[in-house]
Amino acid sequence: MKITLINPPYNFVKVTYGPARKNAKYGYWAPFGIAVLAGVAKKLDCQFEYIDSAVLDYSIQDIVQKIENSRPDIIGLTAQLGNRESAKELIRLLREKINVPIFLGGALGTTFPETVLLENPGLDYAVIGEAEQTLQELILKIKNGQDVKTVRGICYRQGEQIVRTSPRPILMNLDLLPQPDFTVFDLDKYFPLPLQYKHRPIIAYLASRGCSYGQCTFCFESGSAAQKYRRHSVKRVIQDIQLAMETCGVKEICFWDDIFWVDEPWVLEFCELIHQNKIKLTWQCYGYAGSMTKKMVDESAKAGCWNVYIGFESATQSVLDRVKKGVGLDQMVQSIRWVRDSGMDVRGSFILGLPGETPKTAMDSVRFAIENDLTYLLFNTCFPEYGTPLYSDLVREGKIIDEYKGRSTAQYVPEGFKDAAEVESIIRKAYRKFYFRPSYIWKHVKRIHSWEHIKQYYEAMRLIAGIAGI
Repeated sequence: MKITLINPPYNFVKVTYGPARKNAKYGYWAPFGIAVLAGVAKKLDCQFEYIDSAVLDYSIQDIVQKIENSRPDIIGLTAQLGNRESAKELIRLLREKINVPIFLGGALGTTFPETVLLENPGLDYAVIGEAEQTLQELILKIKNGQDVKTVRGICYRQGEQIVRTSPRPILMNLDLLPQPDFTVFDLDKYFPLPLQYKHRPIIAYLASRGCSYGQCTFCFESGSAAQKYRRHSVKRVIQDIQLAMETCGVKEICFWDDIFWVDEPWVLEFCELIHQNKIKLTWQCYGYAGSMTKKMVDESAKAGCWNVYIGFESATQSVLDRVKKGVGLDQMVQSIRWVRDSGMDVRGSFILGLPGETPKTAMDSVRFAIENDLTYLLFNTCFPEYGTPLYSDLVREGKIIDEYKGRSTAQYVPEGFKDAAEVESIIRKAYRKFYFRPSYIWKHVKRIHSWEHIKQYYEAMRLIAGIAGI
């Protein structure tokens, strides 16, 4: 049996950062979830193919032609709100050309399972939540011609009716999952954002699921579809890393756990096994000012970590408290100092349109970033994600929520701003003020030591200039 999974067309850089950089070929990662599903297919002795249309430059017509030529037995799509429309068109055309089961998963299938089936007459199944066990069972049922009604965690058609089966209990022991198979990707085609990696091939990896904090009102991990927090054993993570290095030549890993620096004994054991196994690897991770300790920061730096991403969101305590961020400004300052003192870069992000924000407090966040010498920053508007507490609050208040149009476009306007245009103007101003300081530019000029650095800085400059409206 052959299974083909498809990522429908979606220009990440254009939609996220604006049309000025529509031809850029960076900001893409080989998706870890697909690698795990490839491991599931291998376990079932099935052929597995992944079509990443954004990276391959495939149009919808290109995908349909490839599917017609390869003739899989099952087709799956992974979709989010951003590529909802392209997924709809792709499903329509696929159904016209080939008569095999089609399922849809990802955030869109999880959040709107009945809706996506209603919107897409050619779609057979929506997979809800974590897909590994569900797909394994669904594939076996289809392969053996059996009724799917006992498969938990799906929506499917039963005549004219749309039926949702009982929820699938979450897998608490992540080590029971098959090892991710990164050989299904051409890793040479995947480039993160410029200056956000040291070596390639690079992969994203999730050592945990869910968020160990999980209270921020704007985050998907605090909403109705949030996952319970679980983490792989350190031994299993090391095994997966070693396999990726052996089979794909991986040289760097970005840990995409919502919070990697949590549970000091786990982090210290991980760093120790990196040393014991003599793993020559650079890596980066996500941190949270409320859970990191100086010891885990220092030991991570010694074990090859060079870059940490911290979601600061705001430098105004009342805004942080309103969205239940759970940290104080003093903790944020301390976390930055620990990371910088260890020799690592500090990446970060601010959301300059949260409830309670004003143009003044937004610029206070920019000043905070400058004063604390952050290395790289993203400034985002606030998009109230469906299913989050923030979204529910704004619905109750009668706020109009528009569809996703990218992180540089305002879909929610705090009361402190006149309109969406002012929010977007503040975002552009923030980028200009932070990145185009002579001292910042000179600091980074001194970091250039190779032709590769020059190329990355050039692309980074183009990207930031486009966002800043320059």
